[in-house]
Amino acid sequence: MHQCRMDGRYDLLKLLSIHSQHLFRSIQRFQPKEENLFWDDLTFRLGPCAFVYADESRIIACAETADEARRLVQQFHGDCLLPPEPQGGSYRLIRIGRDINTQVVPLSKDTLLDETTLELHYGPGFVRWHQKYLALLRKHKHGLSLLEGPPGTGKTSYLRHLMGELTSTHRFYFIPNGSLAVLSNPEFVGFWADQRRRHQEENFVVVLEDSDAALLPRASDNRDQVSAILNLSDGMLADFLRLQIICTINCHANEIDPALLRPGRLLAHRLFDRLAYDDAVKLATHLEKTLPGPGDYALADIYAEDIPAPRSSRAIGFTA
Repeated sequence: MHQCRMDGRYDLLKLLSIHSQHLFRSIQRFQPKEENLFWDDLTFRLGPCAFVYADESRIIACAETADEARRLVQQFHGDCLLPPEPQGGSYRLIRIGRDINTQVVPLSKDTLLDETTLELHYGPGFVRWHQKYLALLRKHKHGLSLLEGPPGTGKTSYLRHLMGELTSTHRFYFIPNGSLAVLSNPEFVGFWADQRRRHQEENFVVVLEDSDAALLPRASDNRDQVSAILNLSDGMLADFLRLQIICTINCHANEIDPALLRPGRLLAHRLFDRLAYDDAVKLATHLEKTLPGPGDYALADIYAEDIPAPRSSRAIGFTA
């Protein structure tokens, strides 16, 4: 006997309606509370030595020849394959241990935002900027982007959306704040070189969240990290590795090392500010909430179960 298998999302009811005359064995699942009955798996017999097993996530065919097993599994796969579930993007969490490796973190479909939601979250004109930024990320193979703003203004939410929108062309890597020292680790270059060999056609994006300390003017405590970011984003190493770096910062951009802001290296810089009162009202109304009073609001404030009172004045240094 020879076996062939395929993975996917399968409609067992449809499969049963097409091949009911060949049903050989079945298992049903009963949920008493809802009084619902579901097909758990189905086995079909299509000849003395030809069987097909199916459940919601896989199809396995057994036959006398490998070609016949492959033909059967392809036939049943085509008969009942469901379209993929909508989902967001993903990123690869870089983990430091004996070796440098990654763990894939999938994102849910609700991290993808439509244009109306983007405008509600980030204010008028944001979608236009977003489209220009997408074009830059698709055009340039390396460079540095800064997402600046106080905590709670949606920088991370935007990054999740970006990962979903670029999931077919870009691979995102996330370095936790406590592991930024890996940037200056000589083994890190070997890690990137290995990733590049395996995924030659994809664009690489490294995300550094709350990376203020690593970007401040070079001193004894961050000199190696700043130098590494400079080399990875626009040095000779960048020509080979071809990766983009996106940093979120809570400080002001004029406080970081000026070499990082050099034209040609800095791909994009966006200020994520608190929402002005009129824009905050639009978002709160959309969420069926009521603001406690006039003032500016962070996104986190509006999404909080109990919306805090607004600030008396806007933070100095952050402009719209």
